[in-house]
Amino acid sequence: MRPLVLTALLTLAALCLAGQAGAKPRTAESGRGAAFVSKQEGSEVAKRLRRYLDQGLGAPGPYPDPLEAKREVCELNPDCDELADHIGFQEAYWRFYGTA
Repeated sequence: MRPLVLTALLTLAALCLAGQAGAKPRTAESGRGAAFVSKQEGSEVAKRLRRYLDQGLGAPGPYPDPLEAKREVCELNPDCDELADHIGFQEAYWRFYGTA
């Protein structure tokens, strides 16, 4: 019984090592920033549901914010986003892009 268990474990170990040998090596590019992603990449990965769409759960959500598109543009610019935290979105957007 022991030789059978030992043989099975050695076979599993050999399969695991063979699977790792065939895997692609990690490059420095793939390891760079693995813990953090940009806001744009994050929004592509985690598509959020829009609140104003009726998902069949009863009453529809609130009407969409007309400035939402401009707010997202400002959020993608780090300088505009930082300034918006200090003086407000509309003033920061006006200073970077003109009228809101």
